[in-house]
Amino acid sequence: MRINGISGGYSDGFFISDISFNIEEGKIYALLGLNGSGKTTIIKMICGLIKLKSGNITIGEKDLFTLKEKERAKLISYVPQSGTIVYYTTVVDVVLMGATPYLNMFQTPAQEHREQALECLEILGISELADRNYLDLSEGQKQIVVIARALMQKGTYMLMDEPESSLDLINKNKLMKKIREIIINMNKSCVISMHNPEYALNYCDRILLLKDKKITEIDLKTEDINMVEKKLSEIYGQVKILEYNQKYMLYYSD
Repeated sequence: MRINGISGGYSDGFFISDISFNIEEGKIYALLGLNGSGKTTIIKMICGLIKLKSGNITIGEKDLFTLKEKERAKLISYVPQSGTIVYYTTVVDVVLMGATPYLNMFQTPAQEHREQALECLEILGISELADRNYLDLSEGQKQIVVIARALMQKGTYMLMDEPESSLDLINKNKLMKKIREIIINMNKSCVISMHNPEYALNYCDRILLLKDKKITEIDLKTEDINMVEKKLSEIYGQVKILEYNQKYMLYYSD
C-alpha cells in the first residue's frame, strides 16, 4: 500500500497535509506521536472515514477509493479506539459482523461463518466469551472482540487506533505479542497508533514518527540505536534506550 501525499481534516480547523509512506506486507508499523498530533486522523483517512482533500492511496495499481466500499473492506480492517455497539448482542455475533463484505444484500451469515468467528475468538484467546453479552464485558475485553471482528474481515491491511489503551500492563503486552504473531503468520500488514514507544520498540518493525504534522520513518531493523534515540528524543524529551533480557525499555532523563 502506498500513501501518496494525502491531506484531510475536520470542520473545526484541524488539518493534516502531504502525508506519505508505504506499508509493506508482513510488517507492523507503530504510528507514534503526542496527543492531538493527528494519528487518528491519518488512520481514518486511510480507512475512508475522513475524505481526502488531496493525494491518493494505492494498492498495487489500484486507487483504493475507486473501489466500492465492500471491496475496500476486504482489503482493510479497522479497529477504532472504542466500540460503537450500544445494544444487546453476543460476542460471537459482534465478530460475525466482520463477514459483512462477503455477504450479498439480505444474506445472513451461514454456519461456516460462525465457525470462522469462533476460530477468530480462539486465536485471540477469548473463545470462552463467545456467548456473553458484549455490553457486559470490560472495556479491554470489548477491544479484543473488535480485533477479532477485524480478523474475521480478512483484510490484508489492519489499521488499529490505540488497541491496547483499555488493557492492564500484562494484557497490553499479551495483546501486542498476539498481534505480531497474527501479522507474521498470516502475512498481513498492520499500522498501530500508540502512545508508548516501548511497545513500538519491542513489537513493531518500523516507526512512523508524527511531529508537526510530518512523518519521519524509522526502520528498527536497520537504524542505528543512537539515531533512534535521537529521533524519539525530538518528541519525548531526552531518552535512552536500554536493553534487558532481549526487551527494550526507555529511560527518560527529563
